[in-house]
Amino acid sequence: MTFLLFIQITFVCLLGAMSPGPSMMVVINNSIFKNKFNGILTALGHGFGIGIYALFAVIGIGLIIKTNFYLFISLKTLSIIFLFYLGIHALVKKNHIEFNEGKVKDGIQSFFQGLSISILNPKILIWFLAIYSQFMSLNNNIFFNLSLVLIASTVDALWYMLLVNLVTSKNILELVKNKSYLIQKVVGCLFITLSIILLIDLF
Repeated sequence: MTFLLFIQITFVCLLGAMSPGPSMMVVINNSIFKNKFNGILTALGHGFGIGIYALFAVIGIGLIIKTNFYLFISLKTLSIIFLFYLGIHALVKKNHIEFNEGKVKDGIQSFFQGLSISILNPKILIWFLAIYSQFMSLNNNIFFNLSLVLIASTVDALWYMLLVNLVTSKNILELVKNKSYLIQKVVGCLFITLSIILLIDLF
């Protein structure tokens, strides 16, 4: 894996992690209503769950490439359309993230709450099918494919651990609350830009 390719994969994984949603709410809730340690446990659990979905996506795409190349091209095309849809959805979405103490978990439960919030979201699998279909080929070796899984898991966990450290500072927490809507719009624009670039590259 070249350094440029590593940066590209890391960037798209970071985009997915940064997108505001239920996962962000759970991690922040456990951080501010319990403590930083519980927030970190939640982040680690979420990253582990992301790694599981990334593994499923890599295995699934690998099997498709080997059995039906035309199906693989169709998957890449549909994936680009899905990314464009995600971008449009993020731009038109109106609701803000609400942080509350309703479903806060403590101790090891925080880890499993982070794990479950990722595992119980099938959109994450679709996301990885969309993203990783752009990086998969018959020339990939097992170390490259394993790197795809590890990068996804690590980037997600590190992003949320960074978020935990930020939101435990009250001033930063208010900034995240106030700017989550803006973050959503920026990520949406980046999704749309990425889908257009991938579409051009496909043809």
